[in-house]
Amino acid sequence: MTTIVTGAAGFIGYHVCRALLAQGDMVTGIDNMSDYCDVRLKQARLAQLAPHDGFRFQHVDIAGKAAMFALFDREQRVTQVVHLAAQAGVYHSLFDPYAYVTSNAMGHVTVLEAARRLSRLEHLAYANSASVYGGNTKLPFAESDAVDTPVSLYAERSSGTSPISMTW
Repeated sequence: MTTIVTGAAGFIGYHVCRALLAQGDMVTGIDNMSDYCDVRLKQARLAQLAPHDGFRFQHVDIAGKAAMFALFDREQRVTQVVHLAAQAGVYHSLFDPYAYVTSNAMGHVTVLEAARRLSRLEHLAYANSASVYGGNTKLPFAESDAVDTPVSLYAERSSGTSPISMTW
C-alpha cells in the first residue's frame, strides 16, 4: 500500500509513518515544519524516517491548495491518506485564531479536496483532538458525546458549531 501522512514530523505522525514503513508500505510524509513545536525535534524524527527506501518527505503546508493539488496529482498510486496535520495549541488559538482557521479549517478542506483527486484512494483517516468536547463535563468522554459547546476556536473547527455560539 501507499499512504500519504500529513503532519508526518509530529509525534503521532512520526509513529504512524514508522508503523506503516515497518509493515512494508510506501509513505509520503507531509509537514509544514511549523515552529510552534521545536523544529529540531521534527527534523530528528524525519532523519530517522529518511533512511527507509519507502519514505519520501514533502515540506508542504496543507493549506496551500496549489502545492497540495500538485503533490496529490503526482501521487496517483496512493490508496490511503492519514490526515494528522493541524495547528497545535488550544490556548494559543484564543490569541491567534487566524493560524487555526488557515491550518485547521482551510488545510482540512484542502486535504479532503486533494484526496478526491486520487483515483485509487480507498481510505482517508482523520484524527482529531479531545478539545472538541469543550464544555462537556461528563467524564470520561465518549465518541457519542455532544460537541456543541466548544471553548476555543481550536475545538470549533471540528464540532460543526458556529463561532458565534462559542463559550469564551
